[in-house]
Amino acid sequence: MKMKFQCRIVATAVILFGVDTTTLAQEEIGAGDEVKSVEIRVVEEYQAQVRSAQKISEQPSFSDTTSEKLPVSVRINPKAMSLDFAPEAIPAIRLGRVKLPKLPTQSVSVGVGNYASSYASFILSSPRSKKNVWGVHALHQGGLSGVSDVDYLRQPQYENEVWADFQRATKSYNFKTQALLKADYISYYGSLTPLTVVLDSTPGAWQQQFGLSQQWLRTTNPTSKVRFAYRSGGVSYKYTAADIAANEHLAKTQHRFEIYADEQDISLDIGYQFISVNSWADSLAGVYHNFTIAPSTSGQKGILSYEFGLNFTGTQTTGLSDNRFEYYVYPKVNLQAELLRRTLAIYGGWDGTAKQNTLESLIAEVPFLSMDQEYRLSGSNKGYVGMQGALAGKLQYRLEGTLTTINDALMFQRDSLLMLSEVNGQQIAALHVAYAENVVRTAVRGELNLPLKYFIASTYAELNNYSGDVFLGQEGRVLGAMLDYNINELSIGANLRYVGGRYNNPDYTLYPLENYIDLSARMDYKINENLSFSLRGYNLLNQRYMMWQGYGVRGTRGMFIVNYQF
Repeated sequence: MKMKFQCRIVATAVILFGVDTTTLAQEEIGAGDEVKSVEIRVVEEYQAQVRSAQKISEQPSFSDTTSEKLPVSVRINPKAMSLDFAPEAIPAIRLGRVKLPKLPTQSVSVGVGNYASSYASFILSSPRSKKNVWGVHALHQGGLSGVSDVDYLRQPQYENEVWADFQRATKSYNFKTQALLKADYISYYGSLTPLTVVLDSTPGAWQQQFGLSQQWLRTTNPTSKVRFAYRSGGVSYKYTAADIAANEHLAKTQHRFEIYADEQDISLDIGYQFISVNSWADSLAGVYHNFTIAPSTSGQKGILSYEFGLNFTGTQTTGLSDNRFEYYVYPKVNLQAELLRRTLAIYGGWDGTAKQNTLESLIAEVPFLSMDQEYRLSGSNKGYVGMQGALAGKLQYRLEGTLTTINDALMFQRDSLLMLSEVNGQQIAALHVAYAENVVRTAVRGELNLPLKYFIASTYAELNNYSGDVFLGQEGRVLGAMLDYNINELSIGANLRYVGGRYNNPDYTLYPLENYIDLSARMDYKINENLSFSLRGYNLLNQRYMMWQGYGVRGTRGMFIVNYQF
């Protein structure tokens, strides 16, 4: 057994713990059986996140509902940085009947691009309802090529998923059920191999996921009636089949209890995960039992906002060659004071995080894994100080320094430097998971953000230094900038990111982790209330670098997408 301490930065003084599911619920204030809030089903524009290793398509981050207390006029603009001042609480309001405009609830999008790229999205959802809301989203995206100088002439990659949910609001609770079906095809396209190695005829594998989750959230405000409340809870199950003779059963449950005092709030979060993993490298299934207990209290004294807490996370493993129990216990101290309104706020603290690695989380980050690894409990302990505020006009700033110790830091490296690995008769060029047992990271980060009515500009710089065990792939220098311009029906945006000083093992000279500059851009134009189109461009500078050892990114890629909502 071993005890480890870890910490993470939190700029705000109040951290809200929620159920570990990808669901949202709205708060309701009312009396009797009538639900006083109104939920509106709104189709939102698809938000793109480029999978940096493949530069192939947008990682889905789907949210098709927006909950608002009406009437409210809201304009949402993307921001690369936000100031985390804690504003005064807005008094609760009691709503009567409100006449709502007609809003679209269905959407169809199709897109094509170079490298035989394809994109399709379909959203079907219920009209607004006081108590019942449902929705279904189907998504496909993929491509066939785009990586040069590799052994496989074609590098196919497809993502397909269907996500359905149903929500029901009662007098005191909001219940949400979700179901997920996902099937992705990944290609081992990235690796250069010796001429003496004969490649297998199959350049990739299918990976599937099936999931079901249930969340419940107390939506009435209990502070005027009770001192103690069961606030939220949830259960979820997901089955992951990553091919290469690897699969996982993952079950989770998490609950939150709250105590309401006159000047502070006290909360208790408890959670449990059961993980059963089968791998070609293990004769028996590995079983992981992960526990979390986290009490905390938060409040405000004058200009000082504070949070104090304790977090215990532990994992018991069985079925492995080295059965063990490992855990982390760390305190939580987050402080913030606004010295000059909007101009200067200082913050600091000592905080920590712990992450139970799973097969699901690993292939989400790196799909092409050999599955020859264990799933350790990673943790970090961070001390931080910073300042933030607004300078002249609307120019916002943030400056922050951190010192972090990391235990069992997750990283990825090649199975073999000079040959492929044989797994179930297949010759594959894959990565496997490794852990840096003890790492110390020092970092300084600065941000500037200028949000105007039609124009938003942001820039940031980050300097990192790592010591201790080799931590492959980490970024020593990161510079970034974002521009966004919106006027009437036209929206234009661009992102620029420079990464340098990437850490690599001297043994991996065949697979250097070079510096790179990544530039992406988009243009969206709304023709009418129903029809719009988008142009998306990725890796516009056509950078040829490796994201991991041996795995190169795709070249310059463009997509044209048409969206119709009704």
